[in-house]
Amino acid sequence: MGPKILIVDDVQANLSAMAALLGDLDCEILRASSGREALDRLQLDELAAVLLDVQMPDMSGYEVARLARSNPKSRDVPIIFVTGQLETEESLFRGYDSGAVDVLFKPLDPHVLVSKVNVFLELHRSRKKLADEVEAHKRTLADLDSFNYSVSHDLRAPLRPLKGFSEILLADHGHKLDDEGRTLLTRIACAADRMDQLIEDLLRLSKVSRTRPSSQPVDISALALGIIAELRTGDPGRSVETVVASDLTARGDASLLRIALENLLRNAWKFTVRSSSATIEIGSTAVGSEAVYFVRDNGVGFDPRHQAKLFRTFQRLHSSADFEGTGIGLAIVQRIVHHHGGRVWAEGEVDGGATFFFTLPTRHSLVPPSGTW
Repeated sequence: MGPKILIVDDVQANLSAMAALLGDLDCEILRASSGREALDRLQLDELAAVLLDVQMPDMSGYEVARLARSNPKSRDVPIIFVTGQLETEESLFRGYDSGAVDVLFKPLDPHVLVSKVNVFLELHRSRKKLADEVEAHKRTLADLDSFNYSVSHDLRAPLRPLKGFSEILLADHGHKLDDEGRTLLTRIACAADRMDQLIEDLLRLSKVSRTRPSSQPVDISALALGIIAELRTGDPGRSVETVVASDLTARGDASLLRIALENLLRNAWKFTVRSSSATIEIGSTAVGSEAVYFVRDNGVGFDPRHQAKLFRTFQRLHSSADFEGTGIGLAIVQRIVHHHGGRVWAEGEVDGGATFFFTLPTRHSLVPPSGTW
C-alpha cells in the first residue's frame, strides 16, 4: 500500500471529484467529511499530505490546521487548503498563517493539483526511506556493540591463565631455563598484558556506546589535576611541566568526561617522553559564543595529512615499537564527546606537538538525563 493522502470536505460530491483527480497516483486516498473526523484521521494514520476544505459547518479548515499544528503527532503533516473563496492576498496570508504549505483556489487545475500532491508523496517516500535506513543503522551499531562486548568479555577467560601460568613458570622455574627461554616467557607475559589492555579498551568503548551522559556541573580543571597527579605517581622519573587553567567548567557526566580527559592526557604524557622539556597545557578558548577546551603538548605530533585517521578504532599513526597503545583511546574520546553533543578535532605537525580540541555543553546548557539507549 502506498502513502496516504487525506482529503477533507463536507460535500460528498467534492470528495468524489477530488479522489477521481488523484486516482492515478500511487497512493491511498482517505476521506473525511468534517473537521473533527479529519483530526481523528491525523491521529490514527501516517499521512503524506492533507487536502483541506476551508469552509465547513462544524469547524473551519483554518481551525483544523491550527489544531493539527499544535499536536506533536500531526504538526509536520503538509496541509494544502482547497477553497472556493475569492483568491485574494488576505485569503492567501490567512491560509499560510494557519499552517498550510499551499493554498489552491477553485476551480482547480487538475494538472497543478496532481503535480503538487505528487511532490509531497515523493517527499514522504524519501523521508520514510531515510528513517528506515537510520533505524537499520542504529540496529546494526547496537548489534556490533553487543558482539564487541560479548567477544571482548569471553576473550578474557583464556587470557588470564595464559598470563598467570607464564608468570608462575618464570618465577618458579625460570632458573632452569636459559636466557632465550626466559626472554620468550617474558614476551608471552607482555603480549598477554597488551591483549588485556586491548580487551579493557574494547569493553570501555562498548560501555561508552551504551551509556547516556548525565547532566551535572563538572570541574574540568579538578579532573585534569587529579589525572596528572596519577601520571606523576606512575612515572616518577619524568619531569613534565603542566599548565592547567583554573576555571574550566562544563555540564555533563563527570565519570565519562574523566575517561575522555584521561585518554587525552595519557596520550600527551606518552608522546612527550622524548622531549627535553616536555610541556602539557589544558585550557579553553572562545570560538564565537562556544567554549572550546584543549589539551596541548610539545611532543612528537603527527602528520596533518593523516588527521582523519586519528579517531578511528585501531588506527595508529606511530608504531607500537615506538609508543605503546591499542589505537582505541581517541575513539573513546570521540564517542564520549559526541554523546555529550560536542565536537572533537586535532591539530598537529611532525615533531611540532599536537593539540586536541573538544566542545561540551556550557553550564547553562541542558543534556538528556542519564539512562541507557
